[in-house]
Amino acid sequence: MRWLQNMGGALGYIIGAMIVLPLIIFIYNKYFIKENDHVEPFIKPYIENVIELKFKMPNTSEMPFDKNPFISEQIETKLVRKNMTGSNSKLSYYRYQDIYSPLYKKHVRIGMVDLTTLFWNDIGDSTVMLKINKDDFNNPKYGTKEKPLMCFSLRGANGPLTAIGSGVKDSGKVYNIDTPPEQFDYNVYMYLTYVMPKEEFEERFEKKK
Repeated sequence: MRWLQNMGGALGYIIGAMIVLPLIIFIYNKYFIKENDHVEPFIKPYIENVIELKFKMPNTSEMPFDKNPFISEQIETKLVRKNMTGSNSKLSYYRYQDIYSPLYKKHVRIGMVDLTTLFWNDIGDSTVMLKINKDDFNNPKYGTKEKPLMCFSLRGANGPLTAIGSGVKDSGKVYNIDTPPEQFDYNVYMYLTYVMPKEEFEERFEKKK
């Protein structure tokens, strides 16, 4: 009888590992992960339809969020199986900073995903070029404090060599921290997929298909 009990336990483990756990993970990813579907067709048009605005960034002491020059939000993108005794999630980090332009009289949110936090200190007190979607810029609904213009690409700032974290003393040399195209693409993809409210995504993109 003991071997039957052992067999029953092994069979239960196999059923749990092969059927029940994958089903739970599928249901969780399908219904509990916040995600806008089918964003890929909208990424390229969104990225290509941009204008660049010249912007003077505040220095670190004038950043709007106390000691941190950014706000950080954790994004859960997927629940994945770790083993039968537990699971873990794939996480990303969406960090952003809101700034106001007296010149354009608009609020702008600079958003970056999974980018080192050193970036935010390096852009302080710099004059930079921000890429803004042209449709957003011309839409009076955007640019307010409640709905700032989104910026996912920045160029023109240079960070001190010591900020790389290599331990090298500041020798006056700088390194460029322009947003590379692949980071720009990634920022837009992650924002449209996991951050933009579903109602806004449907209103802006889905209804125009």
